[in-house]
Amino acid sequence: MTSRFHPPQQSRSQETLHRILDATEQVLETKSFSEATLAEIVERAGVTVGAFYRRFPDKDALLHHLDERCFEELYGLADALLDPVRWQGAPLSAILQQIAEAAVELYRRRCGLLRSLFLRARTDRVIQDSARRVNAHIVERLQALAQPRRDEIAHPDPALAIALGYTMFLAALREITLFPEAWTHPYQGSDAELARELTRLYLGYLGVPAAGGVAR
Repeated sequence: MTSRFHPPQQSRSQETLHRILDATEQVLETKSFSEATLAEIVERAGVTVGAFYRRFPDKDALLHHLDERCFEELYGLADALLDPVRWQGAPLSAILQQIAEAAVELYRRRCGLLRSLFLRARTDRVIQDSARRVNAHIVERLQALAQPRRDEIAHPDPALAIALGYTMFLAALREITLFPEAWTHPYQGSDAELARELTRLYLGYLGVPAAGGVAR
């Protein structure tokens, strides 16, 4: 995979860049990207406006760099979590349970940034491309893990079910963790319970018994 973003090589410039990115994520914990101002971002980062513009041509470029950093993290997480060696002999239910736990933890930890990225993805082709590539990579890895476990899946088209099930799983996770205000009765359970219920949702669509990885 070729990165779209090449960070500065000098350590001082790298440190300043990361401070700006980290500060922006902190601001996004309570505000949308459109509401966040450049003034509060540079103040929180402890840098000048000039230092910002030496690294970013505009505010939108800042969001694209944040998207790139999140993109790289998601790829690394997916590769580590979906490594076939890790799951030798494990049932599909155990695999999906751990995926759900990792996904819930990530969405809670990066809630502000992910919310802003999903909102912008409706119109921003750079962020749309990131989302498509990450999702395609994860689905491909999931399908590879499901292939030797076809006997566990009751759905007549396992490859389709893995892809569509992942879409439903991700949509539910996104709405529950990032946009709860859109729902009359938002989810009130713990994150551990949420991970279990999301796993049930995915397994139920696949037609996989819950035993082996999901508490009944």
